[in-house]
Amino acid sequence: MAKAKGMALEGLINNTNLYYRKNNKALIVKKSTPLKVTSKGVIFQTSTVDYSGVYKKGSDTIAIAFDAKETKNKTSFPLSNIEEHQILFLDMWARLGGDAFFLIYFTTHKKAFKVSITFILDFVAAAKRKSIPYEDFRDEWLVDLDNYLGL
Repeated sequence: MAKAKGMALEGLINNTNLYYRKNNKALIVKKSTPLKVTSKGVIFQTSTVDYSGVYKKGSDTIAIAFDAKETKNKTSFPLSNIEEHQILFLDMWARLGGDAFFLIYFTTHKKAFKVSITFILDFVAAAKRKSIPYEDFRDEWLVDLDNYLGL
């Protein structure tokens, strides 16, 4: 049942990605969660992040990787929603010159934010809290899920 969390958000992102692809703006694909089948059943294994691909920005081609996160919390985003392997992957992606971020959707506010891995790393390094206060999410990070890249 836990895997169903965020499916509505992923559906919106997948529709946007389809629009981007049909209009030659970007090619961004959803990665499946790797599974291992054993005699004890199916085991979900760690992967990288939900989405990766490329998009055009002017004459530049940008590599993109991000993970979609959703919370019902009104006052903050729990950092426990982010897995360490996702932070490590996105950090390396950004250090290699790619666009790396978390797309965080607050269901109660009906607002989505494109939050850079750099902000997440800085926030975690400061170790102030176990969650990011809603007030810390900046207006310039707000995105429309129908066009989260602004293309």
